[in-house]
Amino acid sequence: MINKALRNLLPLFCFLVLSAGFGQNQQADSLMTLLESTQVAGERARIHLQLSKVYERIDIAKSRQFAQYALEYDNDSLKSEASNQLGRAYFYMTKLDSASFHFKESIDLLKSLGLEDKAASVSISLGAVQLRKGDYKGAVNTLIDGAAFFENIKDSINMAKCYSNVSSAFGELGDSEKAIQYGEKALHIFNARNMVPYKVVTLPNLAGQFLKLGDTLKARTYLLEAEDLAKQRNDKFSLARIYNNLGNMYLESDFTQSEKFLSQALAIRNETKNNDGIGTLYNNLGYLYLQQGHSRKAIPYLSKALEFGQGTNESTTLNNLSNAHKNLGDYKQALEYADRKTALNDSILKVENQKAIAEISTKYETEKKEREILDLKNVNLKTDIKRKQNRNLLYILLGLLAIGLVLVYAWLKNSKKKRIIAEQRQELERQRVERLLKEQELIGLDAMIEGQEKERQRIAEDLHDSLGGKLSTLKLFVENIKKVDKGLYGKIKTILDESYDDVRNISHQKNATAMIDKGLIPAVNIVANRLKSTKKLNVEVVNIDLKQNIKNFIELQLFRILQELLTNTLKHGEASNVNIQFSEEGETLNVIYEDDGIGYDTKTTLPGVGLKNIDNRIQKIGGSFTVDSNPGNGTTVILNVPI
Repeated sequence: MINKALRNLLPLFCFLVLSAGFGQNQQADSLMTLLESTQVAGERARIHLQLSKVYERIDIAKSRQFAQYALEYDNDSLKSEASNQLGRAYFYMTKLDSASFHFKESIDLLKSLGLEDKAASVSISLGAVQLRKGDYKGAVNTLIDGAAFFENIKDSINMAKCYSNVSSAFGELGDSEKAIQYGEKALHIFNARNMVPYKVVTLPNLAGQFLKLGDTLKARTYLLEAEDLAKQRNDKFSLARIYNNLGNMYLESDFTQSEKFLSQALAIRNETKNNDGIGTLYNNLGYLYLQQGHSRKAIPYLSKALEFGQGTNESTTLNNLSNAHKNLGDYKQALEYADRKTALNDSILKVENQKAIAEISTKYETEKKEREILDLKNVNLKTDIKRKQNRNLLYILLGLLAIGLVLVYAWLKNSKKKRIIAEQRQELERQRVERLLKEQELIGLDAMIEGQEKERQRIAEDLHDSLGGKLSTLKLFVENIKKVDKGLYGKIKTILDESYDDVRNISHQKNATAMIDKGLIPAVNIVANRLKSTKKLNVEVVNIDLKQNIKNFIELQLFRILQELLTNTLKHGEASNVNIQFSEEGETLNVIYEDDGIGYDTKTTLPGVGLKNIDNRIQKIGGSFTVDSNPGNGTTVILNVPI
């Protein structure tokens, strides 16, 4: 049996009504040639629409651009198709709100033209968007209505597409048996009509559900069959998803195979510039490295996944990020991600949502059976009417019972809600008091640090102007001793030179305000070069991607923190090398300080004055820091500061 973490990672395809002619570069070239020779506006709009469909599986950005051109032509029929195509492009770019808007625009236009069947087809795509956004109730509602419509007009193909997406909804909700039931109904229709593109979508979905139930043999068979079909069609879009699922299948058992398939999937995504499902892919890569104990390497992939994940995929990513930060000892960040995951799971899997989806599915099945009963009405009308009356009576009784249960449930829920609100208010008041106390503490720290900086600057100026000048004068007088006693002269001159250098270094170190005027990184480089010149410590400063300007106050505090860390390394660390890295992630500055010294046990060693000073300074600028050290393995300090 596969473990819980792996089951949560398995992705599902979502059906859109497939466009004609995808993946045909030759056709794209022919259409571009035709476009260049066509001047009629309406004809150019139609060619743009065809190009959008052709580029859908080649370059999704170009597909969106061509659809936008077609949408500008003032013709409702053409606009309905162009809106549909724009919705598809935004869906594959994971811009789901834009996709939903354009699908609804297309549906409204088609209905105004009296094209109910085409409007119902586009609603399949709208259901896929709702499914991807985690709106499982809305998705099942839309898709069940679509399935009923297509059953009435005997359109088995679109009916099967609805079944496939309903299967995905139940899969996301964890009901694998229900998902397989609908998925196999869809696959039966696609097999009967030999519809390869639709089989390529449905087979991996079913494989994922069988894998959740522990049937790895059937899951692998379905995935390999889907891979062969996708390769025959040169369908890179589907191959990326299939390789993602294959990588998933090996996550727990074979690191090399899993990394190979996931890397193939990512390469195809980058080649086609298609972001559909890329959140799950980044999540899988992050989870793979997390399982191998490479938590720091996993975090960038998981952070990327969080930008794209929604629904249960987002919940899984939050869980993985929590575990990664916990492994690194960042328990505060780990707890934040764990809390976000719990809140998200409560919104996705709450009882009301699951009950509503079950009722929609039951209603659909019931209505379907009712239609079958009506077909048999002519055979035995009287018996059918009596059975229907009895059934309706039963429904009324069940309905009354359900209403009673709902009212009781609503009362209990309202009582619980009031209690929770009271507790939340009490907690908010406590947090407000703590915040006020913290603000008072920071105001005191502010005054203290400001006083320290002014005193340091005064000392630096006094050292440079007074003692430094006197040492220079003394060096001139000592020159006279050279004639009397060269040996004594050499010793005195050496001590004077060292004293002058010490005074000069102390002056430069204390006068951080002047140094920091050149910027944080140049100031740190100056300190690093001075330490290198002493040959006591080799300090390397690396700017990875820091581009934003930083407030002078923040720069000064960070500079003092790094001075404190360097001082600790020189005094206690017995290190030869120090590496300081600066990087930017969103609106956060990340600084990593690493030395190769003797390290210490963070669990048993109490924080000294230096670490307390660092803690006070980092709180003042609204940041956070973590220390990772073990005896014999050096020390790593990570600083995160909002900029």
